[in-house]
Amino acid sequence: MSLRRRKELVDLARTYNALIITDDVYDFLGWPTNDQAQPTLELKALLPRLSDIDRALPPHTSDPKHFGNTLSNGSFSKIVGPGVRTGWADSTAALSYGLSQCGSSRSGGCGSQLVATFITQILENGSLQKHIAEKLIPGYQHRWTTMINAIERVLVPLGVQVNRSSLEGKGVFGGYFIWLHLPDGVTAKATAAASKEEENLVVSEGELFEVHGDESAVNLGQWLRVCFAWEELETLEEGIDRLGRVVKKLQGI
Repeated sequence: MSLRRRKELVDLARTYNALIITDDVYDFLGWPTNDQAQPTLELKALLPRLSDIDRALPPHTSDPKHFGNTLSNGSFSKIVGPGVRTGWADSTAALSYGLSQCGSSRSGGCGSQLVATFITQILENGSLQKHIAEKLIPGYQHRWTTMINAIERVLVPLGVQVNRSSLEGKGVFGGYFIWLHLPDGVTAKATAAASKEEENLVVSEGELFEVHGDESAVNLGQWLRVCFAWEELETLEEGIDRLGRVVKKLQGI
């Protein structure tokens, strides 16, 4: 989402005194899309989060005490390990304090005290920051490069569309997933079903991520989401080859 759209969304929430909760779990996992460029060691988001924008603005007439209209959710499961069920929330001082006074926090500190203690140590000694910069980002960049090259080799000639950048004009990508727009006449639902049945390949159809009742605003019937974060490199290429066979068959090629 562009900075302009982010500001407009925050303004809308403030005007109607609504709360926006954002799942910002991939903010620290980004890399340049240029194969020759090295990932930056500066661990920060490329654009301010909605909570950053909301916090920087003066109080709105709908919220004169500036309690806040945005809440950012983060998770250590994406940057430490999948089994680390510990995260954090970030907002204005007032909203953050309110969260800290909830029974789930006050009655025991948090849901996983022992893991939180471990995370505190690796944050304080810099181990986590080093792990992200030297292991996670280069590793995901390599996996993304492998998959995007396979997509451009196999799927793009079939009419599949893909963006090489998470932010238009920024030359960066991040997270775990790539979104694919299928050619006319090929639906995501049919592609996902055929991939599972005929190729033993799991891909996510876009309709799984639609807001029910608001499909007309964001229609994902021709979109697929594929993940590059889990499988080995050679398996990523094989998966795209299998997906290519499915798309060809659905096109009648």
